[in-house]
Order: sequence, then C-alpha cells, then structure tokens
Amino acid sequence: MDNNEFQAHTQQVERLVQRANALPDENARATALELLQAVMDFHGSVLSRIVELLSGSEEHRASLSRLTTDPLICGLLVLYDIHPVPLEQRLAEAIENLRPHLQKQGAGVELLAIGDNGVRVKVQSRRNGLVASPEKIRGRVERAILEAVPEIAHVTIEGLAPAGFVPLDQIQTATKEKAYEESPA
Repeated sequence: MDNNEFQAHTQQVERLVQRANALPDENARATALELLQAVMDFHGSVLSRIVELLSGSEEHRASLSRLTTDPLICGLLVLYDIHPVPLEQRLAEAIENLRPHLQKQGAGVELLAIGDNGVRVKVQSRRNGLVASPEKIRGRVERAILEAVPEIAHVTIEGLAPAGFVPLDQIQTATKEKAYEESPA
C-alpha cells in the first residue's frame, strides 16, 4: 500500500463516519460509532504494545526505527498518538535527509518555524540558479516533510520563485556566434 492508497482508505473511513453520524436511528448511530471506537481502541492498544516490545533491546529499537520512518506506519502511529519519536526530531531528520538531494540541485533548506498546524522552511539557492525547477524542489520538500510529520496541516516554503518566474540573473543574451551554431542548417 502506498501513501495514495492509505489516503484513500482514510477518506473512506471519514465518509463512513459521516454516514454513521447521519443515521436517523439514534441507536444505530450510537452503535456504529461505538463499534468504530472499540476497533480503534483495540488497534491502538495492539500498536502501543508493539512499540513497547520493540523499544526493549538495541536490536529491536533498530527495527522500530526502520518502521517509524516508513510513511504509512508513521502516519498510523501518529493517528494513535504513539509515535515514539517526537515531531521536532522527525522534522529535523527529514530536513537533514533532504540536504544531499537539494545540494545536488543547487539548493539548501533551513527550518524557520514549527507552528500549531504547520511548518515553515526556507529553500535558498547555493549557486547561480537551481538545477531542478522550483516546482520539483517544492514537491520534494513538501513530500519529505509530510511523510515524516503527517500530523501537520501545511508546509510553507519561502525562497522559491513562483511558477513561471525567471530570475534576472538567469537571463543571458546569446552571442551571434552561439546563435548561428545552434540554428538548424
């Protein structure tokens, strides 16, 4: 299951909860919601126990660490409020893991703030222009952060030019020789 399938499942659960809330029969509505809560409580208890068991030895902690970095498992642990790694640490690790890729693209990233429901980062060019488009860099940064910290609602990225914007230092005039060389003969 990938992140899109996970999102589809969570949206389906949301729709079913809305349908249960709209049931005209008060007993049916209460039973449906109580059943959902019982299943959630059961799953939460089992997941908590798994995290507890994997926190025991060094070997198991390494397994737990690998599990918690998987975007789907991370999201589930956050949903049940049992993720063993604090939000700030997951965010710092995600940004640190982004650095090598962004450096290849001529960019760097810096955490500016963590707010109530969002994160603000700054992406800056490390050399004259970026290798990748700002849209690709924006997508990469957003994806990395949201996979590591799915409980935040939004990622604000400063420092990237808006789509279609070409910085003046990127515009160069073609010399006549170069223009002739590139023209089809």
